[in-house]
Amino acid sequence: MATQIITSLIDDLDGTAIENGSGESIEFAVNGVEYVIDLKSKNATEFHRKLDYYIEHATRVGGRRRKPSAAGTALAAKTASSTKRDPAQTRAIRQWASDEGYEISERGRIPADIEEAYNAAH
Repeated sequence: MATQIITSLIDDLDGTAIENGSGESIEFAVNGVEYVIDLKSKNATEFHRKLDYYIEHATRVGGRRRKPSAAGTALAAKTASSTKRDPAQTRAIRQWASDEGYEISERGRIPADIEEAYNAAH
């Protein structure tokens, strides 16, 4: 006996099914709380239209520009791994920076200016 599991995306506003490629998952944040909403193209267009009015009057304070994700691809985008540096390379950069008099923490992201100086020296 075979089992088939079908996953359907549902528009969070009107409860109707989102056909493949005819909607999107929209991520946004308000007052430090992040949200995601799945909308059909018509409702997504309306969401963007209304939000654009406020964005035009707001000041951007951070974040990256992202392309809207098609409905159903949000999970794939979240699970995609980012390029990571080899741990031995990270240790070498930290050691070099320390030897050269740079102030660098033992953990966390290596500042871009230190990484650029290391690359220029090697």
